[in-house]
Amino acid sequence: MGKNKISGLKIVHLLLWLMMVGSFVFFVVGEIVMPSDNSSGSSTYSLYETEWVQIMPDGAKMPVTVPGQCEAEYGEWVTIETILPEEQQDIWICARSMQQDMKIYVDDELREEYSTLDTQPFGKTSTMTYVFFKLYEDDAGKTLKIEFMSDSNYAGYVSEMYVGERADIILEFYSSYAPSAVVAIILLLIGIFVVFGSMFIRIFYKKKIDLIHLGNAIMIAASWLLAESKMRQFFLPNATIAMLLGFLLIAILPYPIFTYLNSIQKGRYKKAYAALAICTAVNFTSVVLLQVLNIKDFVETMTSSHIIIVASIITIAVTTIIDTVKGYVRDYREVAIGFVALMVSGVFEIGLVYTVSAKVNGISLCVGLIVLLVSAGLKTIRDLVNIEKEKQYAIATSESRTQFFANMSHEIRTPINTIIGMNEMILRENENEEIEEYSFNIKSASQMLLGIINDILDFSKIEAGKLQIVESDYRLADMINDVALGNGLRAKQKKLEFNLDVDETLPCVLKGDEIRIKQILNNLLSNAVKYTEKGNVTFSVKGIQDEDGFSLLMSVKDTGIGIKEDDMEKLFSSFQRLELSKNRYIEGTGLGLNITKLLVDLMGGNISVESEYGKGSCFTVKLQQKVVDKTAMGNLEQRRKAERAEKTSKEKGLYIPEAKILVVDDTKMNLVVIKGLLKRTGAQLDMAESGNLCFDMTKEKKYDVILMDHMMPEPDGVQTLHMIREDKENMNKETPIVVLTANAIAGMKEEYIAEGFDDYLSKPVEVEKLEEVLARILKKE
Repeated sequence: MGKNKISGLKIVHLLLWLMMVGSFVFFVVGEIVMPSDNSSGSSTYSLYETEWVQIMPDGAKMPVTVPGQCEAEYGEWVTIETILPEEQQDIWICARSMQQDMKIYVDDELREEYSTLDTQPFGKTSTMTYVFFKLYEDDAGKTLKIEFMSDSNYAGYVSEMYVGERADIILEFYSSYAPSAVVAIILLLIGIFVVFGSMFIRIFYKKKIDLIHLGNAIMIAASWLLAESKMRQFFLPNATIAMLLGFLLIAILPYPIFTYLNSIQKGRYKKAYAALAICTAVNFTSVVLLQVLNIKDFVETMTSSHIIIVASIITIAVTTIIDTVKGYVRDYREVAIGFVALMVSGVFEIGLVYTVSAKVNGISLCVGLIVLLVSAGLKTIRDLVNIEKEKQYAIATSESRTQFFANMSHEIRTPINTIIGMNEMILRENENEEIEEYSFNIKSASQMLLGIINDILDFSKIEAGKLQIVESDYRLADMINDVALGNGLRAKQKKLEFNLDVDETLPCVLKGDEIRIKQILNNLLSNAVKYTEKGNVTFSVKGIQDEDGFSLLMSVKDTGIGIKEDDMEKLFSSFQRLELSKNRYIEGTGLGLNITKLLVDLMGGNISVESEYGKGSCFTVKLQQKVVDKTAMGNLEQRRKAERAEKTSKEKGLYIPEAKILVVDDTKMNLVVIKGLLKRTGAQLDMAESGNLCFDMTKEKKYDVILMDHMMPEPDGVQTLHMIREDKENMNKETPIVVLTANAIAGMKEEYIAEGFDDYLSKPVEVEKLEEVLARILKKE
């Protein structure tokens, strides 16, 4: 029933739409087909036909045809005359000035004079216009004399003349030339819409729209058509400026057209179009100079503009044919058809220019541009559809890649978690020095492997745009200390001197992404230690206060192998190892510096490097940070001693014999690892190998903490969390649950917390962090 109602409503809407269209069709067809019923009476307009003679300099008279050509040189005044009929009534005569100065006499009385030489800004000929003068009944049998002069190609040319009521003559002009003006106005509006629409998309969506060039061409063509209109003297205050504009526009018209084609042809023929651009600029400059200096008027140099238009047409035709042969034209096949229409209309338009009495000048060019615009619009629509398809594909690919890396993170980190965890138990319980040495080597290799995996995952996250900068308050001394301790130990193992140069007056608390700053510094310090065989590594931290605010200036200087000048530009490239033959024994992916550069860019900072091959390098990073507490952080060495004392105290470990902890993981080896890591805490541990078993156990026993793996067979960790929280009878519905997962993709901690977990730990599990989380949660409990 509902479907029938919808279908009926659609039919009603369709009928109403047809009624609207039909109303307009009725109006248009009726006005064209039906006879005129205006009551204004018959028109008195007609061509003025009479016998004319030219008065030669020697006084002789020679018959002339009007319209037609008289014998005259450039700048020479020509006189033609005729005898008015014996029966004369009050009437208007309209003569067209073809860039001519005119004087009109009845006998010796000057009836009308026309010239713009004294009022126009430059040029040696007057503007084309219609000159009206009135004849009276008393003028019967008198001599009508017209004197005219032009310093151009129109010297001696006599145009058509009209006779009748002034209003009727003007009305005839409107009926003849108004259509082209209307078309020009419509085209101008379309061009403005296309140009401003393209600019809007460029500014707000950062997308370059080729259609803007075509919009410019349409605006120029429409403006030219208006400027060249024979009606311009009736709706423009200064017809001279309009005439000059018309010549300027026709000289520049080819530029946006071939620029548009060059753009959609992806610059394959840019040299040819560059040559056309240069010719267009030279021609434009030349014709303007000739006009301004009164050497040649625009009308006399019009041929050069037409030559460039023809050259553009030929170039467009040749490049399109070449693209058709090579198969490139399929990328812009609609536009190619539009250009064929434009080329035909362009050639036809040039022919019309040389036909003085043509009433449709400009219309053919406008039609060609409209066809091209429609075809370009079709191409743009096709491109947008393809872009949307590519966007959806890219989103799907990105999501697939993100899921792939999440799975890779889980699959790779799970066995590494086992290796590091089991090795930690060996280090704790072993008393054999030789086995302990083996165990330290395993730990070192595992950490190196984990570092490589982290580099690859970070690189993929940055490429996919998934890595975010998360700012929070941090203690600067703690951050520097954490970075210095680990890298100082590595330097000591290589028997390198590790120098720390830190300004004690630096603010003690800043706001920024501490984790990513540590990653940047660890990458730089790790590289410095790796590529330095003897000498020292110096880590410096200073502060800069400038107009942009407070910035950290951190530098890492070494006495290592240095970098060749030729290799500088490849330094921050991904997967790039410099001098591989020399450095093939040094571990790493070649991603460290690339990730460092990307992270610095993400935080709006900059990184620079100075290096001398064979003597060492110095990397400097500048990052703007917000100052939270201006108090000086003080002496770092004293703080480091306090840290070491605190660490020694912590090594005794967490002891929580009364804590009841449930560990959930579908991998038995992971359960063994967690059990071993928490052995010294004395906690009461229960193990569950699935989400369902965990859910059943939480209904039977109250726990203080639950450590939950995420990626398990259904129900997974997130689903199990919701099952526990939503079970109102479950005695653990409010028990703190910590997700313990190998899914270490950026932003996952925030997602897990949003799901309802109380904290997050990534695998491989670091026993210190595990005990720290447990201590914090149990203290609250």
